[in-house]
Amino acid sequence: MQQDSKRILITGSSGFLGAAVAARLARAGHDVLGLDPVEPAAGAPHRHLAEDLSDPSRIVALLMDFRPDAVIHAGGVSGPMVLADAPQRVMAINLRGSLNLLDASLAAQAGRFVFCSSISAIGEFVDGPLPDDPPMRPNTTYGASKAAFDQVLSGLSGRCPMEMVSLRFTAIYGPGRQTAMPIGDVVAAAIRGVPVRVPRQPPWPYIFIDDAADATITAALRPTRPLQLHYNIAHPDLVSLDDVAVALRAAGLRVEMTEDPSLPSVARGPMDVEAAARDFDFRARIDHRQGIARMISAATGTGR
Repeated sequence: MQQDSKRILITGSSGFLGAAVAARLARAGHDVLGLDPVEPAAGAPHRHLAEDLSDPSRIVALLMDFRPDAVIHAGGVSGPMVLADAPQRVMAINLRGSLNLLDASLAAQAGRFVFCSSISAIGEFVDGPLPDDPPMRPNTTYGASKAAFDQVLSGLSGRCPMEMVSLRFTAIYGPGRQTAMPIGDVVAAAIRGVPVRVPRQPPWPYIFIDDAADATITAALRPTRPLQLHYNIAHPDLVSLDDVAVALRAAGLRVEMTEDPSLPSVARGPMDVEAAARDFDFRARIDHRQGIARMISAATGTGR
């Protein structure tokens, strides 16, 4: 579907998800301004400003000048494994920075605010499918930071002119991810031909980076008003690490995995993803077999 050109501000535009979203939007002809303290990759097709969201007045002035049609907030600490021993820094970045951006977005009269949240805001769960707005019981500082800002959005949603959407992503994987996660560790070990220690964890829902970027863009640009605040974003399949090994064998690679009970294990069950399909016409298309094949291709330069 053709979209009129929009002014879109993206935080975390040099990160895993933000960079993918910014590149797609810029190449589609939108006026994209990326904010990130880290410089983007060479050749990035969007404008960039080095910004960490720490100065409220600076952020207000920036957004009042740019006047975005939509704000996509994909920046901040990107998982429970990052700054795990620095809770004040996590909260300063993920909560205070988010509040600064939200205030500036309201002042600049942005049309829609899309928050890239996380299923970590909910905590651990095994029963399901998990609904879009269950009780939040985060068990990490990262999860608590996402839950806290989700609560702020809940308090404002429907009470101000700006439309708000919170996308609760499950684990996003694919080429270019820098932080560790089990599926990425196993695929990387298979490509290098080395053994890997893995946590003893149940099957998880995942989402490939291309699908995650599509969900974010669709939520930002869909012309109809969102019918709710929170949306679960995941591929419907639950994937075990044994499933990953099977997919690797199908791609011609083998991996030696050893369960290590000392590694942190997180319980994460099925998620209800029907609301995103209903309201945004979004469904994840790339299953773990296709995703793993794409990771191998990106890492090896082959056409697997």
